Amino acid sequence: MPDEWCNPPGRGAGARPTADAGSPLADALLWLNSPGSSNGQCTRGTPGPADPAYGVVTPAAGQWWPDQALERAKNAVPPLTPATATG
Repeated sequence: MPDEWCNPPGRGAGARPTADAGSPLADALLWLNSPGSSNGQCTRGTPGPADPAYGVVTPAAGQWWPDQALERAKNAVPPLTPATATG
């Protein structure tokens, strides 16, 4: 069975962030995760051990995953801009 929680590259999980939460008890709906931290190893229902979407064995949950952090930075909307040096 596919790993439903394990999304392919370039796609998010769950409802998109919105300020229209549809409830007077909620100001907004957000999806939060630390960029670059793995959600866990994923084989997407294959025998593994590699994640077929990434072609690598993904890190265990909570471990740093630099390639994922870079992908999220490249796909940021609005785009990330380099900080300017001050001082």
